Amino acid sequence: MAWYYVLNGASHGPVAETEIRNLRAQNVVALDTPVWTDGMTEWVPFERSTLSGAGSGAVPPTFTHTCAECGKSFPAGEMLQYENAWVCAACKPVFFQRVKEGVATKGSLKYASIGGRFVALMVDGLILGALFMIPIVIISVVIAMSTQGGQKPEGAPTWLMFLIFLLYLVPPIYEIVMIGKYGATLGKMALKVKVVRPDGSRLSYGRSTGRYFAKLLSGMIIYIGYLMAFWDDEKCALHDRICQTRVISVDPS
Repeated sequence: MAWYYVLNGASHGPVAETEIRNLRAQNVVALDTPVWTDGMTEWVPFERSTLSGAGSGAVPPTFTHTCAECGKSFPAGEMLQYENAWVCAACKPVFFQRVKEGVATKGSLKYASIGGRFVALMVDGLILGALFMIPIVIISVVIAMSTQGGQKPEGAPTWLMFLIFLLYLVPPIYEIVMIGKYGATLGKMALKVKVVRPDGSRLSYGRSTGRYFAKLLSGMIIYIGYLMAFWDDEKCALHDRICQTRVISVDPS
């Protein structure tokens, strides 16, 4: 059934019955707001219409919200609204303690897009590639100079071991230290992406280390661990679930 209502001297509608009830719950429509629908001979206040259940024995619907802390639903009258979050009575102390400490409350994190995370990964790859090119070029020049005159280059195995050492040691050190100290690698910083705990707090170096090696597991199973982020409600990859981390966007826009 389509309804019309008067607000600030102007008629609005048609709107569905559920919508006008929602407007009433939000105090957009008051009890004395004139309403009308087909079959009525005149405009009547909301409280005298069938919408309010007057004379019909109907019970107005109870509007509920989900608590940002515990995830349970409660009637709006039993909850407190803080910015865009609703909090139940039992969770108010914990919720506002988080606010006082400046820690992100549950449900308030803005999860980074899959595209942004992928580009950040590519940027980090380019940075690490550039870092590896410097010693490779230097070593190549040294070996080329030592082979002049057809002599066998001295120390070639040592230089090769050094390159292998860099290849396996630099990437984990780079990511573990950057994530543990800043919450983001250079690539993530460029894309305004950050890795945090579920409550928004910083990762410890131990958790950062665990996350790095858990990423290897995500890649080993034909990258299914990474693909999980596409259908996860918090855009978590397998390594994020294992280590209880979240990847968020810190872009104010």
